[in-house]
Amino acid sequence: MNKVLFDTDIFSEILKGIDQHVVAKAIAYRISIGYYTTSVITVLEIVKGFHKLQREDRIQQFLAGISMVELLSLCIMI
Repeated sequence: MNKVLFDTDIFSEILKGIDQHVVAKAIAYRISIGYYTTSVITVLEIVKGFHKLQREDRIQQFLAGISMVELLSLCIMI
């Protein structure tokens, strides 16, 4: 299986756990690769979404689990 970058929509679906097809594919991917890969943009968007819902508890829970994710940063070259 090839490594992929999980965007905000997919990562949100994984966190919600509503669409079992998405969750099952995500679990299979994590078992195969060992971790998810996402960007700092996705992390910021998810934190912003929880903040908008006034779910600071979910922000802390999300950030605590982010250490098990490969996190890609941005590099701006001028």
